[in-house]
Amino acid sequence: MKLFTWIILGCYSVAFVLLGMGLIAFSLHWISIDRTVLWLEAAYAEKNFRVACFLVGAGVILLNWTYAELTFSRFRKQKTIAFENSDGQVTVSLSAIDDFIRKAAVQQIAELKELRSDVVARNGKIIIRARATLWSEANIPMAAEKIQTLVKSKVQEVLAGIEEPIHVRVHVAKIVQRESRSSGADRRPVPFSTPFRGY
Repeated sequence: MKLFTWIILGCYSVAFVLLGMGLIAFSLHWISIDRTVLWLEAAYAEKNFRVACFLVGAGVILLNWTYAELTFSRFRKQKTIAFENSDGQVTVSLSAIDDFIRKAAVQQIAELKELRSDVVARNGKIIIRARATLWSEANIPMAAEKIQTLVKSKVQEVLAGIEEPIHVRVHVAKIVQRESRSSGADRRPVPFSTPFRGY
């Protein structure tokens, strides 16, 4: 797949460089219109050249179609995880795993305010990128370790038939202050009173 990708990228690079050079030469009048017309007429009259153009054009279309098909199939595969069961194949949506991780982590880790995760199946392994918002009193290394342990154990528990290794990466995006409930109650408005003046 990588070799095929590099071949496609090389062909695209060469084609666009030639196209760019041709447009620059045309704009600067480096290309003679008469010579271009004569060359096109000679090429149009030559049967072998027309056959070569046909084969190159068909090859370019085939390469583009194959590359697009491989790209879209790879994209579709990354949206689900598939494993074999005794009764057949089972596919699990990565978005379902993402939602499960988020709810389980927030409920079981006190230092965690919010968790967003991105689950990717790539190269025979499951990569989970967890983006966490922690409370300010949290110990970041300990909280991150708790998140990694919990997320990995929950995914292994849910996907018992999966043999791929699970990697959990934690990124602490925010640290927020926990709102105090008593702060609002203590701030009562002080009534305004006019001082008494005796006459």
